[in-house]
Amino acid sequence: MPATSTLDTLIDLATDERDAAASALGRLQQARRASEQKLQALVDYRAEYQRRFDDAMADGMSMSSLQNYQRFVASLEQAIDHQRRALDTSERHVETGNSNWRARQRRLNSFDVLATRRRDAAAKTEAKREQRQTDEFASRALFVGSGR
Repeated sequence: MPATSTLDTLIDLATDERDAAASALGRLQQARRASEQKLQALVDYRAEYQRRFDDAMADGMSMSSLQNYQRFVASLEQAIDHQRRALDTSERHVETGNSNWRARQRRLNSFDVLATRRRDAAAKTEAKREQRQTDEFASRALFVGSGR
């Protein structure tokens, strides 16, 4: 049955492709989590820096310290904006990877359906052959038993 072996090969290839897509999706999800963690760390640092600034303002702050603070906060805001864009990009990559994995899974499912249909058809053919053979044996036994 060369068609069955070809289908089995296609199933094996589709399984490998689906597994590779799942691995890639896992890496993309991991990268997204890392990006989320970096963003959270920056936001937390900004909040901590703001608390320290508020404390320093309560004690009094020189103009140069205020300007340094403002420059640092501006660069921190840029870093946060940059990390948000990186997170957005990472989320789009995860969505693409998820779509790719689902497409690979659908393809594998299609091949599995074909293989199941082929096995069912082969089983029906075999059952019919066995029934014919049983009927022939019964017919012969009846013919021999009747003395003809």
